[in-house]
Amino acid sequence: MARTMRALALTFAVVGVLFVAWPDGTLHRLDQVGNWFGGFAHAPKSHEKLWVALAFAYMIVITGIALVISTDVARHRPMLLVLAAGKAASSLSAGAFYLADAHVFAYLANFVVDLSLVGVALGCWVLSARVVEVLAPD
Repeated sequence: MARTMRALALTFAVVGVLFVAWPDGTLHRLDQVGNWFGGFAHAPKSHEKLWVALAFAYMIVITGIALVISTDVARHRPMLLVLAAGKAASSLSAGAFYLADAHVFAYLANFVVDLSLVGVALGCWVLSARVVEVLAPD
């Protein structure tokens, strides 16, 4: 589980840097992937950078959460629920944008990827309960 959290932390950090350094390029690449499947609208361009800053900040926060968890999964077990909640919020909002606003591949991809990360975080939470039981039996 510690390795999983370190891998997630690295991934979150890389994606956060892509968001802040190359926001339009990141969306353009996602649009290109969506084109492979066809039928998707392109992601809307924005000149507003507040959302980029907030996305970057979120990625840094979840990077930190994953790194802290990786140092002692049993001890920091409740933070897995915080990570799952953040990913659920991201997934569900992206899914809502996909359904209610525009059928943009980036929205759908964010919905699917972050929903799977909710599963990873909750799976680690369940597995870490076993570690807690072994370390502190009744």
